[in-house]
Amino acid sequence: MQQSTQTRQGQVLRRGAEADIYLSDWYGKPAVSKVRTPRAYRHKLLDDQIRRYRTIHEAQIMSQAKLAGVRSPFVYFVDPVAAEIIMEFVPGRSVKDAITLQVCKMMGTYAGRLHAAGIIHGDLTTSNFIVYGRRLVLLDFGLAYYSERTEDMAVDIRLIKEVFSSAHVQIFKKAFDSFVSGYAAEMGKRKAEKVLENVAEIERRGRYARFQV
Repeated sequence: MQQSTQTRQGQVLRRGAEADIYLSDWYGKPAVSKVRTPRAYRHKLLDDQIRRYRTIHEAQIMSQAKLAGVRSPFVYFVDPVAAEIIMEFVPGRSVKDAITLQVCKMMGTYAGRLHAAGIIHGDLTTSNFIVYGRRLVLLDFGLAYYSERTEDMAVDIRLIKEVFSSAHVQIFKKAFDSFVSGYAAEMGKRKAEKVLENVAEIERRGRYARFQV
């Protein structure tokens, strides 16, 4: 994360490959502003179109996630021209720093609700979940998309499994088992098993590719 600075939108929290995140204000409420900045390597008209589409798409998919029963920041305002989303600031701690087995199960519940609604998050990591009191909030839908393909669901699950195994290695098995428990409760046992079988297949392909190299 880059050092905080002050801009028109507010204090810079993070500069990313696709967007910059600012701590801002919305009529007296603390807020977060997500701005997709112009990319000089793209033609301006194409760049404007891409940033506008992705901004609208992200706001819409956050709304669909809420309808599916997944807590995400409340969207206050969307400016497609400026490629900006102003949303609720969620205080609390990243699950990366506050992981428990109960939280892992709720993360699985959220993943199951998204997948059952045909939503792939695209960046399921413990850094994108915030524990706020007894609430769990899922952030950053910038890579989210709609799909009902088992393979796409498996890629989502494979990512969180990798995060557990690398960043939370001491509780890896229990953490992932708890996640799967929550996931299966939402998806149903048979569908969850198919997704997990696909996760295993992705892992086998990865090992084979490394062996070949």
